[in-house]
Amino acid sequence: MATAPGQVQYQAYPGNQAQPQVIIVSGPTPRSNIVLSWISCFCCFPIGLVAVIQAHEADRRMRRGDFDGARNYGERAKYFAIAALVTGIIATLGAIGFLVYLFGFLLPSFS
Repeated sequence: MATAPGQVQYQAYPGNQAQPQVIIVSGPTPRSNIVLSWISCFCCFPIGLVAVIQAHEADRRMRRGDFDGARNYGERAKYFAIAALVTGIIATLGAIGFLVYLFGFLLPSFS
């Protein structure tokens, strides 16, 4: 059906169609623990590197909007970073103990 110039033609709106919904996620954004992961690389590089990879994946998922995945990877990055820090501290204390033993007990016996 054609309309004459100057007339407005209205189209019927289908009332039973589903409308798009917007879901707003409230609450704090998940932490990626990227700084802690990089610091843990100085203590124990292999475990710290795994922590950095997990933190990077958490950051990537957060930018895509997958907050549950970001939270999961961020927690895993934190656990790997803590494991790297504890491993590094134990290894450092062991090395210091070995050096104290070596220089304190073995060297005086050679003189």
